[in-house]
Amino acid sequence: MNDARESASRLASLLRCEHGAMADFLLALVEFDAARSWEALGYTSLFHFLHRELKLSAGAAFHRKTAAELIQRLPEVAEPLRDGRLCLSSVVEVARVVTRENVAQVLPRFFHASKREAKEVAAELAPREVLPQRVVVTAVATPAAASAARPDTPPATPPPPSLELGQAFQPGETVLRQEPSPLVPPAPLAPAPVPRSSTEPLT
Repeated sequence: MNDARESASRLASLLRCEHGAMADFLLALVEFDAARSWEALGYTSLFHFLHRELKLSAGAAFHRKTAAELIQRLPEVAEPLRDGRLCLSSVVEVARVVTRENVAQVLPRFFHASKREAKEVAAELAPREVLPQRVVVTAVATPAAASAARPDTPPATPPPPSLELGQAFQPGETVLRQEPSPLVPPAPLAPAPVPRSSTEPLT
């Protein structure tokens, strides 16, 4: 039991050191960014310096960049980060809603909050504006309308009119009327030969 208690005390001490080291890192990052030292190293922004030079992941670089910018704007944010009351993953949501005027009331609402809880607090304080949506309806052209819209498409050829016998189909021409040929009765069938019932004598 005593060994477990000693181990827990040591872990708590190391955690305080971790929080302090993170706060010291962010304060140094604030000075680095204020002097735009990343520009002298050939980087276009503080984020690219953190991501490419220090090999941080994109998410870790973004959180530290946001925290450094927030500390520049509101230095009192550094102390909650140092003692662990404010989590680094909540800094993005804090930066959305905290101002010089409301920092004393708003900042404590994020203490010991998880990332999801921080999102809920930020949504309550500053609901995101729902932008109007525009619905675009596109008409689909039918084949006939598409052909009419294209001047280079030849018009469809109408089917030829049905002609009756004797009706003129060209100027000056007449279809000859044909009389049906008379029916010829079929020829009578020859009677079938009758089989012989007697046998002829041999000669």
